[in-house]
Amino acid sequence: MPIYEFQCLKCGREFEELVLSTREVVVCPVCGQSDCQKHMSSFSFGPKNGGDLSSLSSSSSSCGSCASTSCVGCGSSH
Repeated sequence: MPIYEFQCLKCGREFEELVLSTREVVVCPVCGQSDCQKHMSSFSFGPKNGGDLSSLSSSSSSCGSCASTSCVGCGSSH
């Protein structure tokens, strides 16, 4: 499931939201403002299989979501 981290540009609140569509409007749960900025989740940068960052090989993709040497191989939009 695509869960993203956001920060409200009005009140500064950081929150997570399940977003099923790129057209979905995200609203701050505190102030109701829809002017929110999406942040890259720290979870998406974490090491795989519980290892540390030194266990990642230099041939891994730049986005870290697969073993491909480029994002073209995994279909990522980076």
